Amino acid sequence: MIVQAPQPNVQNLQQEAIALFKEIGFLMDNAASALSTDSSSDKYKDFQQEVLSVSHNVEKLELMMAIVAPMKAGKSTIINAIAGQEILPSRNAAMTTLPTQIIFNPDLTQPTLTLSPEIISVYQQTLQALQTKIQALGMQRIQDKIAQYPHLQDLLPKIQDPTSLQLQEITSGREEIIQVLMSLNDIVRLCNTIDPSTDPLGRLTEVPCIQVPLGRSRNLSSEDTANNKPDLIGNLVIVDTPGPNEAGENLKLATVVAEQLKQSSMVLIVLDFTQLKTEAAEQVKRDVQRVIDLRGKDNLYILVNKVDQRREGDMTSEQLRQFIAAEFGIGDDDTNQVFEVSARRAFSAAHFTHELEQHPDLTLSEIPAARVLAQEVFGIDWEEELAEVTSEEIRKKAQKLWNKSGFEPFLEKAVKALMERAAPKCLKSALNLGRSRLVQLRDEVKLRSSAICQDAEKLQLELYALEADLHRLELCRSRLKDVDSIKSQLHQNLHELLQVLKKEATVNLEIFFAKEEYQRADLIKKMDMRARELFLTNIGDFELFPKWVSSRLKSQVEFKTSGLFEFESPEVAEEFVDQAVTYVKQRADSLLSSVRARTSQEIEQARQSLLELLEQETKPIIEGACQRLNEAFNLDLSLPTMQWESFETMGFVRPPVKRQSRFVDRGNVEVLRNQRQWWHWLWIVPVEVKVQIRRPRVIEDYYTVSLNTLIAKVNQSIEGSIDNINLEIEKYLDKDFQQRVDVFFANLDTFLHNYRDNLSQAQADQKLSLEEKEKLVEELSFLLPEATAQIQTAETYIEYTDQMLSD
Repeated sequence: MIVQAPQPNVQNLQQEAIALFKEIGFLMDNAASALSTDSSSDKYKDFQQEVLSVSHNVEKLELMMAIVAPMKAGKSTIINAIAGQEILPSRNAAMTTLPTQIIFNPDLTQPTLTLSPEIISVYQQTLQALQTKIQALGMQRIQDKIAQYPHLQDLLPKIQDPTSLQLQEITSGREEIIQVLMSLNDIVRLCNTIDPSTDPLGRLTEVPCIQVPLGRSRNLSSEDTANNKPDLIGNLVIVDTPGPNEAGENLKLATVVAEQLKQSSMVLIVLDFTQLKTEAAEQVKRDVQRVIDLRGKDNLYILVNKVDQRREGDMTSEQLRQFIAAEFGIGDDDTNQVFEVSARRAFSAAHFTHELEQHPDLTLSEIPAARVLAQEVFGIDWEEELAEVTSEEIRKKAQKLWNKSGFEPFLEKAVKALMERAAPKCLKSALNLGRSRLVQLRDEVKLRSSAICQDAEKLQLELYALEADLHRLELCRSRLKDVDSIKSQLHQNLHELLQVLKKEATVNLEIFFAKEEYQRADLIKKMDMRARELFLTNIGDFELFPKWVSSRLKSQVEFKTSGLFEFESPEVAEEFVDQAVTYVKQRADSLLSSVRARTSQEIEQARQSLLELLEQETKPIIEGACQRLNEAFNLDLSLPTMQWESFETMGFVRPPVKRQSRFVDRGNVEVLRNQRQWWHWLWIVPVEVKVQIRRPRVIEDYYTVSLNTLIAKVNQSIEGSIDNINLEIEKYLDKDFQQRVDVFFANLDTFLHNYRDNLSQAQADQKLSLEEKEKLVEELSFLLPEATAQIQTAETYIEYTDQMLSD
């Protein structure tokens, strides 16, 4: 095959690689046909299918870009603008609680939503939990809890009817998809508002996936920019993720969200231009830092929305870049990581263009998107202008609005950056697999071609030598006692790590209180606090309640010593329990997540030590066999990283709300009575005087919650979870760790056996007739130069990918 070396351009390289994979597939098919009479034919057919599979992956490359907004900054509008139509629900209240993948597929004609069985199962379990909670608390109390989310009020009657909120695995159509997504997000938000301990996000490992037609926004490009625009290779995938505070105060960046952010080749953080210097700025800064802590600053970009509201005296573009660099440490003159856009303008233009193309026969008055566009481009006279404007004139207006939105340079740079980062990795992985299969084919053909002409006695000696190598490999495996040493050291390190976790995770009463406020208090107040606790009296006016207790509850709580809280009503007591359970659950989950990450680091270090040991012990055997056979073999030692079987979220037993009664002394009351007094007519005439009398005591109900009861259950749950982690580690060390070692040796054993089998087949080839032998040699002679040429091409392409990845 004659190959022209492509320029190190990702689009060219992708097309050349796809062509190479087709050639490799043809070659493997020829090898299987030429050697159809022996056992190697099936192996080359399998190689052909592997190569065709990776070729498909390269052709359908997914370029993943996550978008996260730490505030209500127009994230859904941005995604809808890229799609050219409304595919994500958008409203004034924060919408996204569940990460969602949007895949732009040019082969589709209408959007399609896919929900995995896991998502549907978690959704049904959440509905059942909500039904139980509503029955327990009553509809009125639930409505009070969700007063700040008016759109959730209409959801309550539907929850009582299980048939009204059923989900399907596949949903087609834009309107239908929006309704399903709204239901999903609303159910998650409702659950985390009235029953945060359920935590549906914490149980999800998969996300909803929407496939939509390729956005019409790219058709809005001017002729000059369209000619220079990089062609999109593969499919653009946008991940819509909830921001750190977007999903509500009781939600967190769950495992599924963190995983989506880590997998993305680029992360866009959306900021609101109008809110950068408000009181919310510090909160935004903290939220952005959480994303940076999760995945680092590499390939992290800032998208500043609503710049169409920039007025005289506001920050200029240069000042904005400097501000973001100073506040967030992202972007400078060299990296250009800051984009300025107006999502509203972009969506108005793209949506109108999409609707006009879908319905060319409709008049402008019949296209709803035309009204939205007219409001943007014509201002206060939009109704009159819309009645007079032609389709061509308003199309030009849409083009101008798109150009002013800032989306053109944003999309161009984002797609280019995605291709530069994601494509080379995918290409290199595929090319490495194709090259390894070609090398195996070439070496086996070369060995077999040479062995046919060798003396039969010499051939038998080589077979004996390979049998000896296999025996040496087995002896090496049996004497590798250092594997047990590595396992033992790893087990010791992890045991110490878990012991530290048990100490850190144990909850006591002090954990629940504002420790920093206690430390700031003066000595007198501290002594007063201790004295009051000692005598079982109220704390007084010192602010001891932690931040997890809402300000509305603080005025209704009385704290007694020994972790006992008093409430006047069972409703307030139950709400306090909800907040306490949520607080300790999130704290414990955070600690467990941290120790899992540290455990994985320890295991990764042990894996590397093991790989180095195995290579040191086995490489001489393999090199000796290759040297004797005059072949070269590069070891690719790889063991998979440890995979946790599950991410366990702990369930805590709620402390009971106890109803108690007590006699309440209501004090004295002043009344008027007629009495005879010496000072009034010498007791002769009665006089009305004020008299103090004691009121009768009454029985009063009150409700108590003991945090000590919760603490005991929490510590029991934490210890159980840590024990489960330890069991997972034991299982890995005793089973999976050793199993990976076994697989490693099995691969080496297979390699040597392949050489031996090829030599054995050569012995059989020597028994063929002269005509059959000449035909076989001719077919092998054809395969060898083709395989060699394709290996050289693959190596050239791999060098190009290395250059791209190093830039």
